[in-house]
Amino acid sequence: MSYFLTIFISTVALLAASACIIISFKLMIKQRKLINSIVLVEFKSVKWHYVVGLIITGVFLFFTSLALGGVLGLENTIMSQQYSFAPWQTTLIYVVLLFLLLAIALLLIMLIAAKSAIVDKGIYITLNYLHWYNVHDYIINEITGKVVLTTCRETFSTLRGTTVPLKVVKEDMAKLKFILDKNKNKFSR
Repeated sequence: MSYFLTIFISTVALLAASACIIISFKLMIKQRKLINSIVLVEFKSVKWHYVVGLIITGVFLFFTSLALGGVLGLENTIMSQQYSFAPWQTTLIYVVLLFLLLAIALLLIMLIAAKSAIVDKGIYITLNYLHWYNVHDYIINEITGKVVLTTCRETFSTLRGTTVPLKVVKEDMAKLKFILDKNKNKFSR
């Protein structure tokens, strides 16, 4: 039973780490394209939830490193007595967990560093890129400086396809309206 549990935990953690790494590299590629594009309007965002997640991941990394180094012996004792793990199984689980936490930290760092902007061919949002023909409608709140876009043909009848509110600097509001109105004929396609 302990061999199955070790293999199961390791496999799930490695699959999750692989997914985090793949998403991080796709985000890096999108951000590189954004850097090489001419930015018309840049969106501002506060990403405190990613920073909090990174701090929590850092704490887990610290304690996992201590447990892997043998400083925290309680977990090793519990794993050997409760689940009949051999020392190499406990070490393997800690190494895989450490790899998973590093992959999560990489993803969170990429999400913190990611920028959102409008370029001539579309809109870069943190994890997504919208071509102009995918954007069907928009709502601009000039008081708060936020814009919400939708990719749904029913335009805001559901939350499906609706972006998070993107914050725009008030000085760029007129430019944003001009760009969105200029590309309005592309919305109906």
